[in-house]
Amino acid sequence: MANTKWTQRTLTHKDAILYAVLTCSVMLITAIIIWAKTPNFRPLIDDLRLVDAVKITDVLDMQKITYHADVESHMLYIDERHTQNARLALARAGFVFEYPKHESFSALPKACAELESQLGQYASMPIWQQPWFMSVLRLIMGTLIIIIFIVAVVRPALSALIHGTVPNEQQK
Repeated sequence: MANTKWTQRTLTHKDAILYAVLTCSVMLITAIIIWAKTPNFRPLIDDLRLVDAVKITDVLDMQKITYHADVESHMLYIDERHTQNARLALARAGFVFEYPKHESFSALPKACAELESQLGQYASMPIWQQPWFMSVLRLIMGTLIIIIFIVAVVRPALSALIHGTVPNEQQK
């Protein structure tokens, strides 16, 4: 008897709205999670036409550093969290870009040593300038948006569908 009850059930207007609300909620939550996990890219090389881009990307691939090459603007973008490691790896391979006080260094080992010493400077930076801060802020903002969406949209819609009333009718 119970099996025939479920097989005879048809999709009603309330069911369609319920499924639409749940589908939109899942899509919004997925979009926010994807947005929160995207890395922040910053430019490493301003003009790829002036350097050997293949060798540079090979070095970045060997170090497993995330990068993005923009062909139209001829720029190489790198994950913000790995900027210092990328500069250090490129300096070891013979490519030195914007290392500090370049006129005071006469040899590549001195530039590498200076870049390695800069890796410890994150401890003295304010919290909002730390490389991890933006990703944590994105996750917190995404969580707040999801909670507000659930409380303000999904809960009243589900309540109205389950009880069969419109929220404005309950207030009268």
